Amino acid sequence: MQKNLKISPFAHFFERNNIVCIYHSIKMSSLYITAALYSQLKKYFASEKEETLSGKLAKIVAKLKKNEILVPQDFSADKYIKSILPLMIKPPHIRVMVLHMTDFCNLCCKYCFIEGNIKKNYRRKNMTPEVMEKAIDKFVQITKGKAFKKKPAIVFYGGEPLANWEVLLHGLKYLDKKYPDFAVDKVIITNGTLVTPKIAKELKKYDVGVSLSIDGPKSCHNANRVYRDGSGTFDDVVKGLEIMRAAGLKPSASCVMSKETVMQADKVIQWLVEDLGITALGFNHVSIVPSLNYYDEKYENDFAAAVLKVQDIIQQKYPNVYERRMNHKINCFLDKQIIRADCTGCGEQFSVSTTGEVGICQGYMGTRKTFNNSVLDEHFDPNKDEIFIEWSKRSPFTMPECYTCAALSTCGGGCPRNADVLSGSIWKKDLPFCHFAKKAQEWLIWKQFDFEKEHIDYIE
Repeated sequence: MQKNLKISPFAHFFERNNIVCIYHSIKMSSLYITAALYSQLKKYFASEKEETLSGKLAKIVAKLKKNEILVPQDFSADKYIKSILPLMIKPPHIRVMVLHMTDFCNLCCKYCFIEGNIKKNYRRKNMTPEVMEKAIDKFVQITKGKAFKKKPAIVFYGGEPLANWEVLLHGLKYLDKKYPDFAVDKVIITNGTLVTPKIAKELKKYDVGVSLSIDGPKSCHNANRVYRDGSGTFDDVVKGLEIMRAAGLKPSASCVMSKETVMQADKVIQWLVEDLGITALGFNHVSIVPSLNYYDEKYENDFAAAVLKVQDIIQQKYPNVYERRMNHKINCFLDKQIIRADCTGCGEQFSVSTTGEVGICQGYMGTRKTFNNSVLDEHFDPNKDEIFIEWSKRSPFTMPECYTCAALSTCGGGCPRNADVLSGSIWKKDLPFCHFAKKAQEWLIWKQFDFEKEHIDYIE
């Protein structure tokens, strides 16, 4: 190689079927060449002689320089990252509020990260109308008049939020009456078993989006989503879905791929789309919970493979279906938009407990970690809070151990809470998510080639 150049630390090489992709993990640029040309290129890289190149090899080297795959010898990854950090790492800019309507749930899902973190002496409570009003006032106070890429959103969460329906309805009426001009998305995450025609009618009236927790066909769903007596909830969930649809609602699906169901991903997506008519969904990972759900490398690899398999099926058979986890990555990859953080807890979200305490992540509801303030404090602003500021800085771009990963720009860092549970710090990797992020990155690279090889920069 020319002595004044070296291969960038952000360069990555993928090979498949005699084609090699040379990829820049920050610029998200891809150069596809034949394996034969790559072999010649490696010889050029290894040479210390100054060589005059011609033909295809000269064209490739010129593109590698342009794409900053070849960089000056004094190039520093740390300095480069530091130079672009101000473009991505911003102070907290809260736009999402998660309201824990209740600590009670009529289900006892075997993998629940809320239930799994609740201490034995924990006193369960319902949110009161007073706390609801104070939470809404606080949210409007810190968001109104500010600009956001996405509309502000209020998420009604639990426990099972419909177990405290009267207060939830009170909040909808309060928001509508006191802040009629406040543009906000309203979403409820529900297991669907407590829905009645009256409730569904009110949700429709107040334009509440519904995310229904359902894990697939009956055998898949009932493997983990059970009542406290151990009986399955599937029939009641589907009944709830039918009630909501009769009222004009169009629920999306929140589907957990557990160890029991992860190998049935093709069956699950087919059922969700063809039998239930779902067009918007998200496949979720089983969260790490001490003494309940452990880090299991086999499961993590199976989960990653399942999500990618589902996306292949969606693209082949269901082009009108949107799966949140992969579609977000696909769009950012195609638009070359870096995913700063995968979790809204990293600077965009605050959670409110049943008693009004304010924290970052709903996964800490049982332990109250990070819940150090209250909506009852009129002076509290999460955008200026030290813990919220720290979380807003968490990104693969502020974690040096992530710099050499090919998925640097499309990962987002996964779940800080998972990292904290596994290592004791949000500043460590979310190891479970790493499996998925790396496999998804390679999938993106080859999917781009398969779909656009007649138009992309491809040197045969």
